[in-house]
Amino acid sequence: MLISSIARHLAENLGGEEAEARLALALACELTQAGHVCADLESEAGWGPWADEFDLAARQRFRARLPELAIVGGPKEWTPLVWDGRRLYLRRYWDYEHRIAADVLARANEALPLSEAYEARLSQLFTNAGQREAAKVALSRRLCLVSGGPGTGKTTTLARIIGLLREKDPALRIRLAAPTGKAAARMGEALAAAGVVVEEGAVTVHRLLEQRADGSGFARHRERPLACDLLVVDEASMIDLSLMAHLVDALPLHARLVLLGDRDQLAAVEAGAVFADLCESARLADCVVSLATNFRFSAESGIGRLAMCLRAGECAAALEVLTAGADDLGWQPAGSFPELIAAARQGYADYLQGVAAGLPPEKLFARFMRFRVLCAHRQDVAALNAAFMPADAPRPPLGTPLMVTRNDPLLRLFNGDIGLILADPADGEAKVCFLGEGGALRWVPLSRLSAWEPAWAMTVHKSQGSEFERVLLYLPAQPSAVTTRELVYTGLTRARRRVELWASPSVLRAAIARRSLRMSGLTERLAR
Repeated sequence: MLISSIARHLAENLGGEEAEARLALALACELTQAGHVCADLESEAGWGPWADEFDLAARQRFRARLPELAIVGGPKEWTPLVWDGRRLYLRRYWDYEHRIAADVLARANEALPLSEAYEARLSQLFTNAGQREAAKVALSRRLCLVSGGPGTGKTTTLARIIGLLREKDPALRIRLAAPTGKAAARMGEALAAAGVVVEEGAVTVHRLLEQRADGSGFARHRERPLACDLLVVDEASMIDLSLMAHLVDALPLHARLVLLGDRDQLAAVEAGAVFADLCESARLADCVVSLATNFRFSAESGIGRLAMCLRAGECAAALEVLTAGADDLGWQPAGSFPELIAAARQGYADYLQGVAAGLPPEKLFARFMRFRVLCAHRQDVAALNAAFMPADAPRPPLGTPLMVTRNDPLLRLFNGDIGLILADPADGEAKVCFLGEGGALRWVPLSRLSAWEPAWAMTVHKSQGSEFERVLLYLPAQPSAVTTRELVYTGLTRARRRVELWASPSVLRAAIARRSLRMSGLTERLAR
């Protein structure tokens, strides 16, 4: 049995020298690193890479031993691991799950009065039943979860909800947040276009919680909560268990919490699929609204029809949509990697021409954001990015897009932020230009960035919270555990106008058949 040196070291230092203790720690650590909240030992996946080493009898013996181990305890004990009879948790993650469940139930259980006059207003403002129901829940509950794909009117609904709440309370303190800077900027811009301006603006969740400069925690918490009466979080499906726990800790209990997202998208990169778990909870059914009508994609839209097939897991129907073709959907089932590079260069041709012509940064950002290459695997991203780099170049040339890959609170740059290497008009030096809030430009020397990578191509995970006019979505040559139904759906719905899907039929079939599931006990905890 191969157990990592880290798990073995932890076991020795935490008083768990038995082989079972080392395995328990290894299971909890391995599954958490894979994005799960816990190891569900009633499922095959819960045994991680050791599933083949344990038959039914061995699994039963191991589970029977767990309560006897010094490092394993129940929910009320002070042990590194928690065993609830089915799931094995790292203590911290059990605590996060418990805090989230307690908070959302406290908000969900309190119904607020909604007058007949406001009921009538909702009928006047909303012709769409789903949007009307979302507004009703937001007005009558302290917790509201709205799930819907791109183009289902989440922002339009939110703008009207804020207007109605401001009618009731003109002094309402509102905060807007999203997991990434790009998603926050899009949220603020969309609300402003709808005539809604929030004084504080839309910010990242990390900035809202005032992350400390050394990344060790947040200045906003239960003892120093946010000063707000309404918190709206967009792209909530991207928020992991830890961040959601810190978010609800910092929100006063009297405040309303509105979470907007898409339960069918990929879950957060870190542990947990909190938004999807909350949406699936029968206990929160009165607080959850799904928007089904798509105002962006018509019934004839290839993107819209393929997205429906992916959500339903209908493989044959998805291939029919791709084979039939559409103005907004192309399919390349057998393209080579050199052909992919050529297609990527063609996609960025307008941007590269703008760089050569010396267009202003604002126009270059607009051109760059029109197109993006998305991949399932990081190695494909790296290969595509390398193809855009001149041989033996000492540093990235002008026009190279860079993505920040580590939060840097001192520079106010966060994982996923994108800048362009351009000549700073102030001194002519090549620097990384970032487009900040309100369109303000920020110039940062490349040497100041602690962690970055080229961004001609990016993983589908990294693209969450962004939208582009056109997307080239590349799936690997062979099926993989990463390539799931949710990944294809997420990549597809990043496009507003057209998608070029590069995938073989066999890889596509395997992806649609594979679900991206995260183990957790949140839904069950809410039910209890």
